Amino acid sequence: MKLELKGWKAIAALAIIVVIVVANFRAERSTLESEAADELKFWLRGEYVSSGLHGVDPDQMTDEELQAKGEELLKLSEIEFTSIKARGRGDDIVVKVEVRVSGQEPPDGRPVRYFRMEHSVVTGWRVRHQTTALSYYLKLF
Repeated sequence: MKLELKGWKAIAALAIIVVIVVANFRAERSTLESEAADELKFWLRGEYVSSGLHGVDPDQMTDEELQAKGEELLKLSEIEFTSIKARGRGDDIVVKVEVRVSGQEPPDGRPVRYFRMEHSVVTGWRVRHQTTALSYYLKLF
């Protein structure tokens, strides 16, 4: 069987392929912004709270100091992203996020972070590790 595409048939076939690729790309990105954002917030929340607890000895603190520390730690969990951008596909995606914590700059002083993530139909989104800006900009597709 020989398939011959010429003229308007070739243009129609190319248009269908482009539509399918674009639709697939947009579907990946729409889930990135909702489901992957939750995973990134979970990762960052753990990092910020862990650093906030470093050196804290509850036995050496008064009740007022403990309550103030608890309120400070709760504020660290109020993470929002002002921007989420991604490059890559499937199990090798590099994500750039701009982070605000309680409406302010993050406690570590890094408002822009880069993460390598992967997506599986079975397990969903997963943060693999933190990466560099260079990895993000070298990742074209």
